Amino acid sequence: MHDEQLRERFTQWAQPLQAAPPPALSVLRRRARRRTVGRAAISGLAVMGAAAIALFGLPRSGHSTPAVAAAGAPRYAVAIESSAGGPTASVLDMVTGKVVGRVVTPIARSDFEWVAAAADDRTFVLADQSQALVFRFYLLHLAADGKPGRLTQLGVPKLHGIQIYGMALTADASKLAVAWQNNPTGPVTSHISVSTVATGATHSWSSTQGAALDVSWAGDLILAFDWQDTDSQARSGVRLLDTAAVGTNLLASRLLIPASIRTAGLDSPGDPLITEDGSTLFAVMASGVKTAIVSFSVRSGKIQATILTQPASQSQWYCGVLWTDPRGRTVLTQCGTTQTSIEGNRTTQIRLHQLIPASPVGFANPFAW
Repeated sequence: MHDEQLRERFTQWAQPLQAAPPPALSVLRRRARRRTVGRAAISGLAVMGAAAIALFGLPRSGHSTPAVAAAGAPRYAVAIESSAGGPTASVLDMVTGKVVGRVVTPIARSDFEWVAAAADDRTFVLADQSQALVFRFYLLHLAADGKPGRLTQLGVPKLHGIQIYGMALTADASKLAVAWQNNPTGPVTSHISVSTVATGATHSWSSTQGAALDVSWAGDLILAFDWQDTDSQARSGVRLLDTAAVGTNLLASRLLIPASIRTAGLDSPGDPLITEDGSTLFAVMASGVKTAIVSFSVRSGKIQATILTQPASQSQWYCGVLWTDPRGRTVLTQCGTTQTSIEGNRTTQIRLHQLIPASPVGFANPFAW
């Protein structure tokens, strides 16, 4: 991407920030703890957001710990990378660490910016942004051996001149959820759109009073998301949206975990991931000295356990759940440079073939598993 294009893209991104009231100080501190990227000298796959590059760690040899330490964990992942030939999406074999195949962007000089995965380990959706700042969405199917097929453009509405802040595919690949904000001349509006993949039929919810981030599905009806309210901090936190309910107001969703919740010096839950059966929700919480993954009961909203803790000094690395079974009983996590398999009460440190960094863009998902 050339310097002039970079300046144009940064200007585009800045518009919502210029129009919106600043978030609460606690939110800014949380973002700084979880999103800051250090200048780590690592080698691997260069992963491009729209204007910044992250690096995936290469396979690490000399260790006897398994590549995947959980029964049923998916074998294939898709990572967005920048190569000499332009932006591509690479299919990774998470057992061997090899790149099985690559998919090029469907439009010349466009960029893949988001990817989401279904539960079958073969179905992915990629969001591609053109030079005209139009997002289009494409379905990618993998063969039994992981080889990628051709991209199929979905009939869901294109998004013009916006920025995506979250994207998730239901386990059965029937519905796509996208959290996004417009880049207006007036007030910023936050949206969540839910589209039926087969038909393109779409329903949207919106609000001018905050930002929706980091969506994830329970079944094909309930959507969990992080809400950062600009008018009332009491409304901020992890919320649940019943996508079958009537209406279009995002704030009609249920506040499950308020941003004010505290445990063991940790606060500000975010980056939610809800299990497919809707029983458990995992969130990242932080303090000035540590970051942790915490599990919550969806029925009560109460904390169940702190399942992994890492010093905040490793904030250049991703912290969160990489994969979970439908009930949340088996979980693969990464927090800092620690990767862990958690099965019931048994915790095993593992070393996957990929070490995932925090995104320097702040809101991009260049990896889906």
